[in-house]
Amino acid sequence: MIDRVDERDTMFARAERRPGTPAYGDYYARRPDLKAIDDRLRALPELCRPGGRHFEPSTCDEADAYFRAIDDIRVDDQLVSRWAPAVATGGGAALEALARSLGAVAAGSAPVDPAFVYTHKGRHDEEYGLEVRLPHGWAVVFLVEMDFDAMQAAPSAPVLRESAKQYYRAAVIGKTLEAVLAEAGASARCHYDAHYDVMLVPLAVAAGLGEPGRHNLLIADRFGTRVRIGAVTTDFALSRGTPVSLGASRFCEICRKCAESCPSRALSLGPRVDVRGVWKWPTDVERCYGYWRGVGTDCGICMAVCPYSHRASWFHNGVRWMLKRAPWLARVAVWGDDLVYGRRWRTNMERTRNEHGTDTKRLRDRSVIVS
Repeated sequence: MIDRVDERDTMFARAERRPGTPAYGDYYARRPDLKAIDDRLRALPELCRPGGRHFEPSTCDEADAYFRAIDDIRVDDQLVSRWAPAVATGGGAALEALARSLGAVAAGSAPVDPAFVYTHKGRHDEEYGLEVRLPHGWAVVFLVEMDFDAMQAAPSAPVLRESAKQYYRAAVIGKTLEAVLAEAGASARCHYDAHYDVMLVPLAVAAGLGEPGRHNLLIADRFGTRVRIGAVTTDFALSRGTPVSLGASRFCEICRKCAESCPSRALSLGPRVDVRGVWKWPTDVERCYGYWRGVGTDCGICMAVCPYSHRASWFHNGVRWMLKRAPWLARVAVWGDDLVYGRRWRTNMERTRNEHGTDTKRLRDRSVIVS
């Protein structure tokens, strides 16, 4: 039995609580064990703001502009009118085609398992504590790609800008699909950055878009973890996706590169365990988020270092093809990836210093550890 998640208990929602507000008082009356650690995290510099180790004014301003623009997105009415008849007759296939035409690199559909839906809202004070009532049984799920070169800058500011850009793109696609479904006579809701009623990774897995990795992010075919997920839930009946096997589970058991490279040591090096009824690798969210606040970005090292996140070249696609069909070759693939790319992620600073003969072990980016 999978225990549903209360959004109020997620790290992002906890970070939004402000002393003196009713939501703050209510939450820490219920969870006094988290008050001290959350207060310490809130005392650190905010993302996109001065004080973070990798704060870059112009880059962070661009990222902030993308995030602020998300709520002001207006869809193309002519495009909506043009696609609504196709969706009314073509269903999920037409929705997925529309998502791809707007920039998604993959799309699929899945029924909405109640276990994927939050029990209560928690991200924004004005909705805090409201019970989530989602009257939708289906979801169209899609992926947008994060630029490979931008991710090579992890954990510096360009990664945050790329994240913001793709969250914005996902919101444009999602809001357009929502409007098209409404025009076709269906009830629909777009789930986008900071406005989620559902958990996107398990929904994407159900739609056949990838597998969860050791880092608890989605590993997608051809793009690995370099994706952001969007979803629109609806009462419009869609086709049921089929979960896929990329060989990632076996690979992640052996690889551990994301956990070894994680500067905050937030990712597990051990085996999978039962978390709320789900067999997965646990993540120490306080350590992870504490590092984010310390450097002023959303890090991205685990996304960039994942061997599945290499460019979609003929060679890397060939390795992915092999792992799908022969996951027992994972150990050989890990060995080869270490040989070519190294065992541990090196920041841009480390790469530059190493080229000049400096010992990279002394340059390891220190994390903000909150224990």
